[in-house]
Amino acid sequence: MRSDDGVEPFAGDLFLRLAEHGWLVVSPEQAERAIAEIEETLAEVRALLRRTELSRRLRGADVDPEIDRLVVECAFAGQIAADRWEQALVELPKYIQAFRIAAGRR
Repeated sequence: MRSDDGVEPFAGDLFLRLAEHGWLVVSPEQAERAIAEIEETLAEVRALLRRTELSRRLRGADVDPEIDRLVVECAFAGQIAADRWEQALVELPKYIQAFRIAAGRR
């Protein structure tokens, strides 16, 4: 999938190929830091998608105004970038695996 500016938003398959061919090499420490950051991002994406799904379920329900605000925000965010967030769920684990390979850990 290409963004509006023609740039691929994710390169998980490329990172995996580079790592598998030995063209992406990092120290275990660098890999550990990168993996930790990617895992944190992945957790945030999962949480966002859970909130988006919850907002879909709560639309039109009689709820507290604060929850209603969350519903509106999540619905808006979900409509704008739902395909990107779902693609992130597929792509980010590829980055994690690539860094494990690149650091010599499979």
